[in-house]
Amino acid sequence: MIRMDKKIRKLAVVFAVTFFMATVLTGFAAAMPAQIDILPDEINLVPGEYVMTTAHLYDMYCDGSTRTLAISVSSGAPSDLTFKIAGATSVGGIAYSYTPAAGTKTYDIQVEIMAATGTEGHDYTLYYEDVQSEKWDVASATVHTTAIPEFATIAIPVVSILGLLFFFNYRKHKKE
Repeated sequence: MIRMDKKIRKLAVVFAVTFFMATVLTGFAAAMPAQIDILPDEINLVPGEYVMTTAHLYDMYCDGSTRTLAISVSSGAPSDLTFKIAGATSVGGIAYSYTPAAGTKTYDIQVEIMAATGTEGHDYTLYYEDVQSEKWDVASATVHTTAIPEFATIAIPVVSILGLLFFFNYRKHKKE
């Protein structure tokens, strides 16, 4: 009877240690933690023009294996938006696989988004997910009717016209 108790106790200890190690190893294999932020989290889109956003991943545990960033449209018509990452283009959403070096703690992925023509005034909610860590973030996107021109777009023609006026005025006074 005593001999049987020792065998059962020994078997129970072996089983417990095996279960513990299997749990720990499974946890290490499955756990690829990371946090994700979308920068900016309020995106102003213009029909027919790409707008740059960034998927900022941080607090990462990277062992050199491949990860996936999945982007989708959770509200609004997905077919209205085109996404581009590292030259790959997709309508309605995109999945991007990348392999950060082992030990990487932060990683930025540039994501370009373009709204289709005729979508002025529409609002969208974008869902960015780091698939391995199952962490996600959302951003709101609004399509505006017109783009606000950059300063140089207005300044260069104005300076050119003023320069021509001064030049012709100078030549006119020089002849007199």
